[in-house]
Amino acid sequence: MATSWLILDIGNSAVKWGQFANGVLRDTGRLELDRSDFAHPAAWQAALKDVLPDAGVRAGIVSVVPDANAPAQAAVTASTGAPARVLQTEGWLPFTLAYKTPQTLGTDRLAAAAAAWLDYGMATEANPARSVLAVDAGTALTIEVVRHDATYLGGVIAPGPRLLRDALATGGAQLPAIDLNVPAHPTGTSTEHALQSGIMHGFAGMAEGLVARLEATLPDTPRILLTGGAASLLQDTLPRIDAHVPHLVLRGAYRLLVNRMEEDLAQSG
Repeated sequence: MATSWLILDIGNSAVKWGQFANGVLRDTGRLELDRSDFAHPAAWQAALKDVLPDAGVRAGIVSVVPDANAPAQAAVTASTGAPARVLQTEGWLPFTLAYKTPQTLGTDRLAAAAAAWLDYGMATEANPARSVLAVDAGTALTIEVVRHDATYLGGVIAPGPRLLRDALATGGAQLPAIDLNVPAHPTGTSTEHALQSGIMHGFAGMAEGLVARLEATLPDTPRILLTGGAASLLQDTLPRIDAHVPHLVLRGAYRLLVNRMEEDLAQSG
């Protein structure tokens, strides 16, 4: 079985990739690919040409853009001769799924929850099991909740800074699109400054409030994991962060896909 994996994380605003060797995340990056190119296998193949190192690599995809899956799979197969498996909610999971609508659960959320539980929540010889909150700050702010008895409960989905900015610029006739910088003072002394304060400090306050509300619903004190491109905005805001874990979605997608492949091989054998 090949031990080298490429995982593609297809998001709404970017495509991230991670290369795993013998279970270790060795390298990461972003593909030079516009959203308008998602439907074209040739564009995927061009973007992947320097990322796919050899024909022995296995590939998996975690995606929130369903229309991009088939073109991405076709490009990977054309480059490696092997299929790329798209992560689904069905199959092996490290916890019980208590989500009422699993068919609508984003696999990026599922992957983040799986990585958080496997690495920080599940019982070990040294520590008992503990609930986890996986906070992913990106285009959207998502927080996944896994209870200490290995039950994925669900979580929250809220807008990230970019979506907040775009909503204000679209919905307000006199409100400009602004750079997403954190102002030094919360009181805006200009329209741009006021927007920056509302968006950036508002986003941080929203995240802090949501984490506190979710934490209060759990029977134990959860471990709080932070990831995502906007994580730096929350590192000094959340009162407690147990670990900043870059690429939590890539890590979780890899673990789920490898275990599901092994499960399939065991069933077929």
